[in-house]
Amino acid sequence: MRTIEQHSSPDGQLTLAVVEHEGGEVAVGFKGGEWHTHSDLLAEWLCVPAESAVSHFVELVLHDKLSIVVSTDRGLTLDPWVSDNLAETLRLFGPENCVLRYWSNARATA
Repeated sequence: MRTIEQHSSPDGQLTLAVVEHEGGEVAVGFKGGEWHTHSDLLAEWLCVPAESAVSHFVELVLHDKLSIVVSTDRGLTLDPWVSDNLAETLRLFGPENCVLRYWSNARATA
C-alpha cells in the first residue's frame, strides 16, 4: 500500500489519507482509524464518475462540505469517519460516544 496524498486538519487532530493498494485499488480514510471507503462507493454516493470520486470526496471534506463523526471512548478518539446519515449514526452509537465536526474543527450538527 502506498500513500498517494495526505492532509492534516488545521487543529492537527485528523489526517485524511488517499492510498493505493496492490492491484491499483484506491481508498481514502483517516490515519489511525479503521474506516475507509473506495472510489466505486463514493461515486455512487456522490453521483460522480468513479475516476473523480476520491478527489471530489477529499475536496468536500477539506472545504467543510461533509461532516466528520469521531467515535470516542471517555474522550479518546477511536475512529473518525464520514457518515451519510448523521441522525442515524447518533441513534446507533449515542451522542455521548460521537463528536460531530468539520475538517476545520467547526462543530457539526445532525
